[in-house]
Amino acid sequence: MSRRPAVPVAALLLAAGAAALPTAAACTLPADAGATLAEGPVQLAWRADPAPAIGRGFALHLVVCPADARLVRVDATMPDHRHGMNYRPSVHALGEGRWRADGLLWHMGGRWELRFDVEAGGVRHSLRQDVPLR
Repeated sequence: MSRRPAVPVAALLLAAGAAALPTAAACTLPADAGATLAEGPVQLAWRADPAPAIGRGFALHLVVCPADARLVRVDATMPDHRHGMNYRPSVHALGEGRWRADGLLWHMGGRWELRFDVEAGGVRHSLRQDVPLR
């Protein structure tokens, strides 16, 4: 009689949890949605309105896949300067995976890092993208 090698319980639980999550392929972002990011089963596209400029407020229009995922937080920092924005944006669900973040303002030029925290399938995902502002 042959025996299968033992698999740690933690590995089984991780595999079971991964199988329950929707896959990124199950959702397609619109071609005109903007800059795209992916983290595991989560996809996100964003575009700014108006285009970010030093000292001018802007909003982000976002599309999140899967559509039932929840956009928990939008933030931006300047890693090279070790600080963030002076304002906390507000996030509004528009339905069908669409979101809007209002109240962003980048007060100086340089490399900003956008951060999007998305909850999908009970797991929080953090998506990041560098945005140079000149």
